[in-house]
Amino acid sequence: MSLKIMHTGDVHLGMKFNQYPQISNDLEEARYQALENIIIEGNQRNVNLLAIAGDLFDKANIKSVNIKKTIDILDKFAGDAVLILPGNHDYSDGITALWDQFKKDIKGRMLILDQERIYDLNDFGISAAVYPAPCDSKLSSENKLGWIKSLNERPDSNYHLALAHGALAGFSPDLNDDYFKMTKEELLDLNMDLWLLGHSHLPYPEMKNVKMQKIFNNGTPEPDGMDCSHPGYAWYIELDEKKQVQAEQIRTGNYHFSDLEKKISSQAELKNLVNQILDSEPENKILRLKLKGKLSREDFAVKDRYLTKLRDNCFYAKIDQSALNIKIDQDLITEEFVENSFPHQLLSELGDNSQAQQLAYKMLKEVQQ
Repeated sequence: MSLKIMHTGDVHLGMKFNQYPQISNDLEEARYQALENIIIEGNQRNVNLLAIAGDLFDKANIKSVNIKKTIDILDKFAGDAVLILPGNHDYSDGITALWDQFKKDIKGRMLILDQERIYDLNDFGISAAVYPAPCDSKLSSENKLGWIKSLNERPDSNYHLALAHGALAGFSPDLNDDYFKMTKEELLDLNMDLWLLGHSHLPYPEMKNVKMQKIFNNGTPEPDGMDCSHPGYAWYIELDEKKQVQAEQIRTGNYHFSDLEKKISSQAELKNLVNQILDSEPENKILRLKLKGKLSREDFAVKDRYLTKLRDNCFYAKIDQSALNIKIDQDLITEEFVENSFPHQLLSELGDNSQAQQLAYKMLKEVQQ
């Protein structure tokens, strides 16, 4: 019989989005919805295990009402067991109250993997042993695999699964070795059937469909900022009786971020850019757009019509057009300023210095107003 797993992590429930005050509540709630999306996808596939590889929560001091809300969502999982590993944001150090509070309200099919020991899933009807590497702090120069390396015996289970949270060398940035760094060779040497990792907000491997792979990093199921260009994923993983792996990236996110910087020189280019942006789920798009370049006076006069279309159709749009200017030529100077006047002479003389000419033009127009 095969073993089916939904693998997620880095959900970061409780994350704040103060940089987006108009939509901060929507983005906070979207992370809970992403967790529900994962469970819906898992239930449709008759998954046995939901594995959360750390950072279910964004911090350790989560309100009890939000802990209960999370448990109620997890209780919708129809499979055999929910495995929850403390990560470096919601670490378990024996002092913070998060996981004690969680355990008070926990439902029977949920396991908090906060101990360095083997968790036997036979009580859940699954012949599998789970080897967790839980975080006990925010930062660490050493990973938490030591206890697994020192094991002399393992239970006689069909499957051996390991969960760990930390930087995967060569994939996750960790320049100062602060985030429980692990190497692929180190993981593979421990002869697990499957490694389910968390920490990096990008999925690993970087493919939609994967076979014959033992190491997976979940990536965040809901994008959390402009540096997260993917729409949010979880892994659906199936281990067959021979322990051969097949996996598929499942989209789980609600919103997606788009960070663009574009140079335009005509109304036609601006129109094409707007159409391209609006062609891809604009109702869920959080857009940051910086425009630069020069437009003719006629094109500059109508640009706001296109930018308003972006703002009206995107879920959220922040547009910086401070580097988008009117193209200044001699015809424009002559049309707007009296010949031989000081403004006319100044702008004409600055013709070889575009930056100075633009600055002077803006100042002169402000004085006119």
